[in-house]
Amino acid sequence: MAEVNPPIHYKSLAVLASYLSTAAILTAICCNTIYTRYQARQKNNDWATPHRRNQFFLFTCLATLSIATTWYYMFMVFVHSYTTWATSPEGIAYSTIDMNFLVRAGLWLKKSYLFQEAWETVSETPTRFWWSGQIFGWTIGWSVFLAITGRRYRIPRVWVYMLLAQFVAVSFAANLFFVTILVSPRPDRKDVFFAWAPPLLVEVLPVVLSLLDTLAVPVYARRKEFMPLLLLPHVLVFVPCLLGPGAGAGSKDTAVAQGERTTRRYVVFLQWVWAAFVALQAYFTALMLKDVGMDVEYGEVGRRLLDAVYAHPACSSVSWDVICCTLSASLWAVVHGFDTSSMIGGQ
Repeated sequence: MAEVNPPIHYKSLAVLASYLSTAAILTAICCNTIYTRYQARQKNNDWATPHRRNQFFLFTCLATLSIATTWYYMFMVFVHSYTTWATSPEGIAYSTIDMNFLVRAGLWLKKSYLFQEAWETVSETPTRFWWSGQIFGWTIGWSVFLAITGRRYRIPRVWVYMLLAQFVAVSFAANLFFVTILVSPRPDRKDVFFAWAPPLLVEVLPVVLSLLDTLAVPVYARRKEFMPLLLLPHVLVFVPCLLGPGAGAGSKDTAVAQGERTTRRYVVFLQWVWAAFVALQAYFTALMLKDVGMDVEYGEVGRRLLDAVYAHPACSSVSWDVICCTLSASLWAVVHGFDTSSMIGGQ
C-alpha cells in the first residue's frame, strides 16, 4: 500500500541534479579553454594552417550533432524509466494520491537504478553489445590520443575531457578536444612535453586491462559483478591523461633530439591500439552472428543491427555515440591526410 503522504527523497533528487550540473560544468570548462585559445588565434592571426579555421567550424558542428543525438535519447531514457516505474504496481498505487512533482520524481529515482539499468540494457544481447562494445574501444583508443596530444599542445586539465566523456558522450568530448587542438598553437618541438613519454608498461597496461575487461562486460550483464566490471575501464582510461614529465625531465636540447623518436613510438603504439580495436570488434561481430544465426542473410543481419539501435532509448544514445565517434575520427584522419604523425601533432 502506498504512503498517503510520502516524503520528498532529496538524496535521490540531488544525485540526478549533481550529475546534470557536473556535466554542464565540465562542458563549460572545456568551452572556456576553446574560447580563450580561439580569441588568441583571432587576435594574433596565427592559425597553424590556412584550413585550420574551417576545420574548427567543422568539428564544432560535429560536437553539436553529437550532443543533440546522444542527449535527445538520454532524456528519452529518463522518460522511459519514469514511465516504467509509473506503470508498475507501485507507481500505479501512488497515481491515486495527489502529490507534487518533486515527491513523485524522488520516489521514481529512489526505486530506479538509472545508469546501471541503462548499461545492462545495452549489454544484455550480442546484437546490442555489437554497438555498445564499440564505445569502450573508442574510449580506450582516445585515452591514448588524449594523453599524447594533450601534452604536446599544452592543453590544461585534459582529464576534464575524459570525465566529460563519462558524463555526457565520448563523441561530444572528443569533438570538443579536436576543436581545442585546432585553436591551439603549433606544438613547440623544443618543449620537453613534446618529446616526453612515460615508461611503455605504464601506458600499455591500462589499455590491455581495459580491453580484457571489455570482453567480460557482456558476460556479466544482470549479475552482481556487472557494475565493478563496467567501472574498471572507466577508471583505467584516466591513467594515460594523468601522466606527464616531472621536474627535471630534460633539457630543450634533449627534447629536440627525442621528439622524433617519441613520435615514431606513438605512431606504432596507436597502430597497435587500432589493430586491437578491430580484433575486438571482429570478436563482437562473431558473437552477434552466432546469436542471430550463421545462415542469416546479410540484409537480415543489417536489419537486426538497425533494430538494436532503436530497441531502447539507452541503445539509441550509445549507438549514436558510436556513429558520431566513427564519423569524427574518420574526418580527423581525412583532414590530416591519414598521416598518424600529423594527427598527433608530430609534424
